[in-house]
Amino acid sequence: MSFGIWSEKYSVQNVIIDEQHRRLLDILFRLERLVNRKSHPDEMVKLLKEMTDYAAEHFKSEERYMERIGYPRLSAHQEAHSRYTLEVLKYTLQHLEAAPDNPRELLNFLTHWWTDHILKVDMDYSKFAARQELSKL
Repeated sequence: MSFGIWSEKYSVQNVIIDEQHRRLLDILFRLERLVNRKSHPDEMVKLLKEMTDYAAEHFKSEERYMERIGYPRLSAHQEAHSRYTLEVLKYTLQHLEAAPDNPRELLNFLTHWWTDHILKVDMDYSKFAARQELSKL
């Protein structure tokens, strides 16, 4: 699966978070190209660091938004973010320690995680926010 093109199906109807998702998917697309080119592991580590750093920034922003709208499943969402961060850290450490690893496995994990997270988990708070807005009318 390639993430070269943004699709509105990923939109959570929040301009800031949508832009963050676009950037994360762009990093994922760049990672996909590295894996397909069988690039040097140092390039992978550099891109994984970029993704990890930006994902952490995104998670903080997204969690602040969910807190602001009173999203009732915030703690479960925070746990999902924590599990993701630990899993990516594990893969990054494997690269740094030169342990046998499979970059395709990492790419598959990231692809499935971000797809599932945005299209299912994030859409839940998007729907909640829309209901909150409708209730104010």
